[in-house]
Amino acid sequence: MDDNQKSIRNIIASEALFASEAAEYLGISVQRLNQLVHSKKIEPVKLSRAGSLFLKSDLDDRLKEVDLPKQETKAGPPALHYCNSKIVQEAINYAAIQSALNISDKKTTPLFQELRTAVEITEPLLNYLGDVSRVLEIGRELIEKAYDKTIRGFSELKPTDFILKRGEDRYPELLDRTEEAPPYLFLRGNIDLLHENAIAVVGTRNPSPEGEKRAAALGMLLGKYKMVVASGLAKGIDSAAHQGALASKNFTIAVIGTPLTKVYPKENQKLQQQIEEAGLVVSQFSPGSTIQRWNFPLRNATMSGISLATVIVEAGETSGALIQANYALKQGRYVFIPQSALQNPNLKWPQKYIQHKGAESFGKIEELINKLEISHVIGDSSIASKAISLFEMEADSDYVHRSK
Repeated sequence: MDDNQKSIRNIIASEALFASEAAEYLGISVQRLNQLVHSKKIEPVKLSRAGSLFLKSDLDDRLKEVDLPKQETKAGPPALHYCNSKIVQEAINYAAIQSALNISDKKTTPLFQELRTAVEITEPLLNYLGDVSRVLEIGRELIEKAYDKTIRGFSELKPTDFILKRGEDRYPELLDRTEEAPPYLFLRGNIDLLHENAIAVVGTRNPSPEGEKRAAALGMLLGKYKMVVASGLAKGIDSAAHQGALASKNFTIAVIGTPLTKVYPKENQKLQQQIEEAGLVVSQFSPGSTIQRWNFPLRNATMSGISLATVIVEAGETSGALIQANYALKQGRYVFIPQSALQNPNLKWPQKYIQHKGAESFGKIEELINKLEISHVIGDSSIASKAISLFEMEADSDYVHRSK
């Protein structure tokens, strides 16, 4: 072998890299490298079925480009035992974008769909930092900061927590058919409860003693009819309804206005833990996300969305329960109003709501149960199965109600 041949061999040995070596050199995955080759952003010096060879000098040029991170993120999705890891990573990416832009689901969803056409959305965003920056028209540093914050939040999830993506088979059908259905649900507890018939019990945070007793009694009684009690884990009526269900060993779902990893109000920490163990806690807010005041009306839409009906036990003119009543009527669900509220001259909302098709009054809890049966919201299994298909029934059906 002459000196010229030795020189060529040395150059090849030092400059030519196989695909796995090239990916490691760039700090990206082999899959990402293949995508760059396919889009002609990187051209191998030799491409064959046996493998590809890349020149280190070409890779150095790519490292200078804005759409290639110098180091692939080592942070990955948390190990949730029962979740598809791709869905977990997709939820992380979605939450990071939402955090970076500080926008609602309504604005995040179309941006996320646009981004899906440019990058592999089930891989860490930082693998595509340049592409993400270009599509979203924001700085790489802001994306990195939001992603790191999101990863820290997701790391607080328990291994037994569950993330459901809208469109999956296990995503609740009733909720999926509403305009307000969140793109992801974060769940802790018995997720099968999402597919049971549920009645939402809501009301004021500052109830009368009689109101608390009625809410607790309703929580107990609904279980006898194989109905799950859904409520919002707030003080007052919500807490009483949850406690009534738990006391009689009935199932209950707490739809919360905070991330799954937080508790609000603080005094309900023990109650939330009890529901995690014996029922289900549902949040539409990603772990680590900022708690905003508008979270709570949004969770009312979700609570109504998983329920066949909403019962307002006791509420004032500014109660969040009325927000849920609005969503329930919009979503084609029943709203039950106490007769005592209708007879109270100091309240205006009952007279307003009772005029809507789908709003019903009741005097005693037994009367409420009777009306639920008459309306086919509860009863034998064949009727209950029909009630689940509220949106497929004719407008004049006796168990479909929509607001005007």
